This record gives sequence, structure tokens and C-alpha cells, in this order.
Amino acid sequence: MPSPLLLSAPMLLPELAPGAGGILALALAAALGALAAVLAMRWSSRRQLAARVQALQRQLAAHHAEVRPLREPVSLPDPLEGLRAQLDEALRVSGEQRRLAEAERERLHRILEHLSDGIVIIDAEGKVRLLNRAAQELLGTGRSRAIGRPYPEVLRDYELDELIRAAAAGVTSPPSRFVELGRPRRTVQALASSLPGPSGPMVTLILRDITELRRTEAIRRDFIANVSHDLRTPLAGLQALVETLLDGALDDPAVARDFLNRIATEVDHLTRLVTQLLELSRAEAGQLPLHRVPTDLSALIQQALARFEPRARAKELELETNLPAELPVVSCDPERIGQVLSNLLDNAIKFTPPGGRITVSAEATATEVRVAVSDTGPGIPSDDLDRIFERFYKGDRSRSNSGSGLGLAIVKHLVQLHGGRVWAASPPRSGATIGFSLPVDFTSASQ
Repeated sequence: MPSPLLLSAPMLLPELAPGAGGILALALAAALGALAAVLAMRWSSRRQLAARVQALQRQLAAHHAEVRPLREPVSLPDPLEGLRAQLDEALRVSGEQRRLAEAERERLHRILEHLSDGIVIIDAEGKVRLLNRAAQELLGTGRSRAIGRPYPEVLRDYELDELIRAAAAGVTSPPSRFVELGRPRRTVQALASSLPGPSGPMVTLILRDITELRRTEAIRRDFIANVSHDLRTPLAGLQALVETLLDGALDDPAVARDFLNRIATEVDHLTRLVTQLLELSRAEAGQLPLHRVPTDLSALIQQALARFEPRARAKELELETNLPAELPVVSCDPERIGQVLSNLLDNAIKFTPPGGRITVSAEATATEVRVAVSDTGPGIPSDDLDRIFERFYKGDRSRSNSGSGLGLAIVKHLVQLHGGRVWAASPPRSGATIGFSLPVDFTSASQ
């Protein structure tokens, strides 16, 4: 297609040379022709360039699925992305494991705190790393004063030191030790064992309080000894009396009657002993029925004193009372509480020397009525105060007496069946006082 300038050139020539000579017209025509040729060449090159660009665009469009335009950003894979994901997962797992470990440690700590046995853990350097509440009580120390300190300063016992050294040295089963610890003194069975630790073998020390077990064993031994004595004495007497009768005393009516009276006395003693044992066993098992009724304790005390008046007069003892004008009515079994008062008065008369005095006193509080029987006898040794309510237990002052040692044990259990409590006191050179209390409102007491 010719250039627009070439098409318009003949039209311009007449205007440039109207009526002039041919030289100027020819020159101008030649210049315009040259310009048109140059423009024609450039126009042709432009068309070729446009055609080449269009061809290139067609090629790029044909391969668009394979070649993306350069103007689009190229996304290269991040080499740290995988490591970052692994690290996040490791942190998540580590956090979960840490929470589980914390929960497990808290659970173990609570278990150790509620164990009745004392637990002490000693590290490879000989320092205390852990002790539970039972160990603190037995050792008489606190956690803040024990953790991190050398164990000899905390335990303060050479026998425990030997036990721990044996366990740390690798002795498979070091023998246990029985030691006395704390204030008041407690009998403790100590066992030690070795376990692996982060910086060397550690030692676990177990302290088992066997004070009550030893006390129970002592009570059992005393019970067997006392019941054997109380049964052997009347049985031996019966055997001697029967043998005497069989040897010929039966033929003498006067001697036979005397011996039969003695036999009756011994049989009566054995009967009372067996009856008391049965009652005590039923009371301890909670199987003794109580027939509770509203009871005036003042009247019940006066009735008990009236029954023991002849015995007290025969021994030249003075019986007196110290009772308030009014005592609240309590719900109790009057027969059983009367038995309690009888046992207390029997003991007081038995152990008070002639010319002494026995006083029965009572007082009321908002919740209970307290009754006490005091005497002017030799009193109760301090070592016996905690044991006088044990069955068959007898203090030194009563060894020569024919009592069974069951009276105060029965008192204790009968009062406890009523929801009350018992106590004993014996100030120096002031006799003894044994008392009990009964709740005013017995609707919630155990039966």
C-alpha cells in the first residue's frame, strides 16, 4: 500500500510553483520523491517488525501451557519450610510430653504426701532431695529445712546412717532397722534401697511407724498374762478345795459346808469374769443393745451412792456429792450408765485407804454432761494413766487385789456406745479422778 505522503505529492506541486520556472518545481519534486522513498522504506520495515512480533506472539500463545510469561512471579520451594514444620511438630510433641510429665509428677507427689510411711530420697552426693509429710512428722523437721542438706544433718541417727551407707554401697537387701525417732519418741522400722539416678545411685529410705503395732503387741501379751492369772487363781483354789473334800473333809459336815461356800465364791468370781468378758466383747463390737430413755443423771448418781453406802461405811470412807441444782436430762440407757457409775465407785472404794473421802461431781455444758468420781487414795502412776482403760490392765497398786482388770475397759466402751468419752487424771499426792461425759443431744450419737 503506497504511503499517504506519495498520494498527496502531485496535489502539492501546483501550489508550490504557480506560473514559475521548471527548475524550482523539479527540485521540489525531486526532494519530495526522495522523502517519499525514505518513508516508504520505513513503513515497509515497520510492517515487517509488526509481522515478526505477531508471529512471536502466536508462538508464545501456542506454548502458553509450557512457558509462563516473564511478567508472572516464579515461586521457588523454600528449603527451610520442611525443617520448620518438623521443628513445630517436635515442639508440639515436646510440650505435650512436658505436660504429661508434669501431671505424672504431680500425681506421684500427691500419692507420696498421703502415704502413711515416711519416704526420704537421697541423691548420689548424700543430700536430701525429697521427703513426704509422714517423714517430716517422724523426723521432726520441715521440707524447707531438709531439702538440699546432707542427710546426716536431717536424720540425726547413726543406725539410719549405717543403713543408708549399706544401700548406697550396693547391698542388695540391707536388713531393716528398728529405731526411735521424734518427740514424742516413735518406734520406726527403717528400710533402704538403691535406685539409679542422673548423677549416680540414689537411696530411698522408708520409715514405717510401728509404735501402735508394738503397743498392741504389748497389750496382747499383758492380756494373755492377766487373763491367765485371773483364771488360774480361782481354778487352782477350786482344785485344792475339791481335792481336800475328796480326801475326807466331805465326811465332816462343818468343814464340808465351809469348803462348799469357798467353792461357791470362786465359781461366782469365774462367772463374773466370764460375764464381763462377754459384755466387753459385745461392747467392743458394737453389738450391745442400748435402751435409751430420757434420764435424770442426778437421781441415777444418788441411787448408785445408796448401793455403795454400806461398803463405804464399813471401810470408814466418806461419800459426798458435788452436783449442781439442776442437770439437763440426757438420753441414755440407765442400766448401762448405772453400771458405769458402779464400776467407778467400786474402784474408788477399793483403792482408798480407811478414813478417806470419795466425791462424785457433775457439771453441764451446752453440749454435754460431765460426771467424775474422785478419791483420796494413792493415785495412779503417770505411766499407767494412758493404759488404765485397757482390758485386764492393772497398775502396781492393784496387783494384790482380786479385781479382774475389766471394770474400766467396760466403762470406756459403754460410754463410747452412748457417744461420750472417758478420761483419767491423777495429780501428785492428790488421789485419782476418773470421769466420763454424755452428750446432751444424743439424736446423732452412734448406737
